[in-house]
Amino acid sequence: MSIAPSNLRRGFQGLLVALAAALLWFPFFQHAAKWPADKRLGGFNPRTREFPNLTRQAWLDGSFAQTVDTWATEHVGSRGWLVAFNRQIRYSCFGQVEPSPRRKRALVIGTPPVLYENILLVDALRPPQVPPERMDVFAGRLRRTQELLRQQGMAFLVVLAPNKAIVYPESLPAWARNRVSDTNTDYRTFLAALDRHEVPYLDSLALFRELRPLHSDLVPPHAIHWGHQGAWIAWQHAIPLINRQGLLPDVPVPATADVIWDKPSSMNQELLGQLNLFAGPHYRSIPSAYPVAAPVPAEAESMLRVLVVGDSFGFTFIDAMARSRLCAEIHYWFYMKSAKGASPASFDSRERRGLPGISGLGVMRRSIENGQRMLAGKNLVVLVVTTFNIDKFSWGFDHLVEQLYGDPATAAEDFAEEIEVNLGD
Repeated sequence: MSIAPSNLRRGFQGLLVALAAALLWFPFFQHAAKWPADKRLGGFNPRTREFPNLTRQAWLDGSFAQTVDTWATEHVGSRGWLVAFNRQIRYSCFGQVEPSPRRKRALVIGTPPVLYENILLVDALRPPQVPPERMDVFAGRLRRTQELLRQQGMAFLVVLAPNKAIVYPESLPAWARNRVSDTNTDYRTFLAALDRHEVPYLDSLALFRELRPLHSDLVPPHAIHWGHQGAWIAWQHAIPLINRQGLLPDVPVPATADVIWDKPSSMNQELLGQLNLFAGPHYRSIPSAYPVAAPVPAEAESMLRVLVVGDSFGFTFIDAMARSRLCAEIHYWFYMKSAKGASPASFDSRERRGLPGISGLGVMRRSIENGQRMLAGKNLVVLVVTTFNIDKFSWGFDHLVEQLYGDPATAAEDFAEEIEVNLGD
């Protein structure tokens, strides 16, 4: 014999059904009423911006339903608010914003309000990736690159960009602070190999560790890359290394006439927008330091025509080059995948805080034709690479130079190697 449920139990069951229905219908209500407004997430790019068109073919092959599902996930409901609440709880209670602090692209919360992208921290914690023998071969190829470029009237310099986690280890979380070391990267092996093969290089990591007591904005608190001041100082120290090669007329080192603190630059704000918090000390904007370059002699203006090859540290480095007013042309081969240019190649830093623009010159894959195009008329080539990209072996630039100006047969064999490219780094 069945027992009729009590009124209390029926009421509770009805409440659960109503609550489930409300939760199911709330995203549609929110979307129609536009309340609460969708909270946009920083560092998140929707895969579907427009609601898909319904066609007979799209309905039959299932693509319409699949796209609608993706669109609904990204545009309907309170996902942004839930993500922000989740991150705020983790931030306020546990000092982190993501559940996997060792994941490559995670954000790491430092103290005082300093942010790190975890790829730098992982690099400073992992063992070296390249065996010493292979690193020696790579350094030998860079020496060969220098010689071939010199025969074409081009100076060559390797610029090792700084790893923020190594420059400012005291700001890292306690669990990582004592484990970070420059012996855990390819840094020391790389520089030792360059020394053996007499390849000119600038070690900005060592430079920044030496200068950090004097300059507070070498790598801004919310940045991945060096700031305007850091890149400017690196460029000032790179010029004497170019002059020592004796290939070009002496390039004057421009002095710093002033440093102006102004609104945060885009480089300063790189990680701030990815926090997706409601509030917290790390959420405050911090001004950027903008160096003002002293004038250079008239005969030195526009004396350089530069190609920068490398990773994303090249963006601020070409700002420093343009700031010096020494360059008539600056091209930037980003990961040897796309071409960019400083626009203009020289600007007056007394009037402007940063490089007015970077022109996108289009996709530029590694090839003989593109190599000729990018190197045409240049008298200086700079390879900019940070510690976690040493193991990418210049993205094949050394092979390309060999193919252009050296032994094409040797270069063809080298091109058979798989060159790892990580566009997210």
